[in-house]
Amino acid sequence: MIGFTGPYSDVNFGDYAMLVNNVYTLDAQDTTIFVYDRPFVETIRDDYFDGRKVQIVDVRLRTGAFAEGRDARYLTPMEILRAIENIDEVTAAVDGMDTLYINGGGYFNSLWSQPHRLQRLVQIIAPALVAATRNVPVVFTANGFGPFRGDTEFFASIFGSLPGARFAARDAILSPHWLNQAGVASERVQTLPDDLLFIDERLTPGREPRADRYVVMETYLSTEFIADNFSHFERFTKRMADDHGLKVVFVPFNLGHGGVDQGQLLAERLSSVEMFDITERGYLPIEDAVALVRGAELVISSRYHAVILALSVGTPFVSVLKDVLGDKQYYYGKNVGALEGVLEGERHDLRDYFFMDYVEGLNAIVDDFDGITRRQRHSHSAAFPRTAGTLRAAREDYLKGAN
Repeated sequence: MIGFTGPYSDVNFGDYAMLVNNVYTLDAQDTTIFVYDRPFVETIRDDYFDGRKVQIVDVRLRTGAFAEGRDARYLTPMEILRAIENIDEVTAAVDGMDTLYINGGGYFNSLWSQPHRLQRLVQIIAPALVAATRNVPVVFTANGFGPFRGDTEFFASIFGSLPGARFAARDAILSPHWLNQAGVASERVQTLPDDLLFIDERLTPGREPRADRYVVMETYLSTEFIADNFSHFERFTKRMADDHGLKVVFVPFNLGHGGVDQGQLLAERLSSVEMFDITERGYLPIEDAVALVRGAELVISSRYHAVILALSVGTPFVSVLKDVLGDKQYYYGKNVGALEGVLEGERHDLRDYFFMDYVEGLNAIVDDFDGITRRQRHSHSAAFPRTAGTLRAAREDYLKGAN
């Protein structure tokens, strides 16, 4: 029996989709999943894990734990364990495992140690700290690490308390550096593709392709940003329609301000924008996300996992690097790192893929749609048949070798 801990309790496409894909890749039939939001993970279990034995275990914090905006810089693993209200239940669940996987994502960084996310980070970390003391192997799937801004001691104490853990980084640009800064030796770190680059075929049943031609749009920039820059969105959709015969399909990767609000605003005000509605299901289904990206002429997105889906199926993309912690290091490391892994050894121009501002990205597509898509398709088709075999084998050998 294997276990998982990670941020998949959030209704954020990349996080829960990685969990589902990892369960399928490992062909896990008996799994324990640690959570901080049981109802949503129960929905994912019911929709994707039929026929598998899945136990869901809440990790509950004691009332008032870290509620006063605790500074995480010097928070120790012992304080984390004592903050878990049901630590005996968590320990009993860990004791029955052969391996505990720390699911992929980008949450070992200073954004998640901020007061508004610290409690969830603590709930994710606690099962791994327990596993290390119970001689249960701890294995990181392909995670992003850093940046650490003034709280390196906190992360160093976490990683130092997992002496036998295996570390996998999903980029070779910055994650190895930050792990090294936090005391993890380079020889303990393996670079792997993101947990969603190779999606199990059982999760992507055939979908009838759309009859129309379209580009996929995604953003979780504020609705205020869209309203203030509406003329640029209007120009973009009109030029896509007039010059290329393309509709815009807005695909939210999360509910509310995470995408649905933005999609509804655009669809209400622009007739050539259609929003793919995820509100009835409550999340973006994996099979729909893959089908929509595969059928698109291009993807423009703020999110990392839209880039990963595009890379997985060979659809050109424009990625807008958002600020995190006041700069673009976080998104640069993971987005550019993903592309470099896929295109290794093939000539390419980063200016075809990455932009610093969403309006800048829209304007670039309008001005050079044919050139951007042509150059990207050429680079991907020249590289991916070669790199995919190496990347897939590395992922499967690492995951299955740990179990």
